[in-house]
Amino acid sequence: MLLQFSVENYRSFKERAVLSLEASADKELENNFTVVGKERILNSAAVFGANAAGKSNLIRALTAAIMTVRQSNNRQINDPLEWIIPFGFDQKCLVRPTSFEFVFLAKGKKYVYGFSATKTAVNTEYLYVYHTAKASTVFERTSCNRYKFTSSAVKRELFPMIERNTDNKLFLATATSWNCESTRIPYLWFAEMINTYSNDSQQLVQLVSPMFDNGDETLRAFTNRLLHEADINISDYTYKSVEVTGEEAKQFLPKEIQSIVSVLPFAGKEIRIEAIHTVEENGTVRQYRLPLGEESQGTQHLFLFSPVLKRAFDNGETLCVDEFDASLHPLMVIYLMKLFNNPEINRAHAQLIASAHAMELLSLDRLRRDQIYFVEKKRKTGESELYSLDEFSPRKNEDVRKAYLRGRYGSVPDISEEADLWQ
Repeated sequence: MLLQFSVENYRSFKERAVLSLEASADKELENNFTVVGKERILNSAAVFGANAAGKSNLIRALTAAIMTVRQSNNRQINDPLEWIIPFGFDQKCLVRPTSFEFVFLAKGKKYVYGFSATKTAVNTEYLYVYHTAKASTVFERTSCNRYKFTSSAVKRELFPMIERNTDNKLFLATATSWNCESTRIPYLWFAEMINTYSNDSQQLVQLVSPMFDNGDETLRAFTNRLLHEADINISDYTYKSVEVTGEEAKQFLPKEIQSIVSVLPFAGKEIRIEAIHTVEENGTVRQYRLPLGEESQGTQHLFLFSPVLKRAFDNGETLCVDEFDASLHPLMVIYLMKLFNNPEINRAHAQLIASAHAMELLSLDRLRRDQIYFVEKKRKTGESELYSLDEFSPRKNEDVRKAYLRGRYGSVPDISEEADLWQ
């Protein structure tokens, strides 16, 4: 489970921004957090803000850090670190490293892992583990290639890995690829237990197609139940992943150009999903099939996101979703957030971090003060700032939605009502 994420000098985040999922001492909505040992960890967090304030950049920052870890072993010696994008409106920031840090629980232990990097090299990197109440150093890396190990046993294991690492690779990934036990659990947490998603349907199709491909009937039951709870008239679905030849694929092109194009670029895998609608027609129950692409955007998004949700609930993953409420009815957004706070459904302690505009979530009856975050961008500098509603200490009966729209917490667009601006 993720306890904290911080980022500095990435896209619109010039200064260090911290997203904490460590629950405060507040006893409100006790189902909204999970107790693991002495840790109280939030099951979800919602991030609000005006358009272009930086909400998406927070999810991008998570993506950049995770993918830099995952892709490290595939990087050749001269390859750039393509996910590193510093704050662009300050000349000093353009040459400074970007920094990320994660605090998380994996296999019953607490870890702290962080690194800073430019486009060409990793500057610093560190991994700490809590065997007791005090953190122990697994390794520290400074000045690109200077390493420190405090445990003699860990040093014997990891020291030989130094010569196998390069300036543009993360030591965490290199050591794990050589079967080092000291780094395996935290690396696998990045590889398997935290994922980011956008609302791009085409991207989701590619990501979830392997989940549909395995023929898991429990996934079918979960998806159908989710659609039913959303009051969507889909009783079942068909899914096929087929190899399409160039000639078959060419039929989808306009007839006037079919005869002049090469068939080879159009060969490949095609995913065919049909939604089954059960309707009553003159007293007779009939079933009709529609391609998923003909359903509404909200229906497509919910259908394609169902395997992601099921896998998270099965494995205890942390999901980070940009524009979580896109094309979804506000009541559906509330329902999906509630799933993460339902101990009967979320038995593996999955988490959801979501950027959203759905004002209905801004209620202290649904989310705790420490679950609500805002992102605001400074107009003069272009910097994004991340902060929690908990910093404002609103009363428990306060209408935070109304207060937010009135600008009490910032993070709302400053829209001029002056008509002469358009003259």
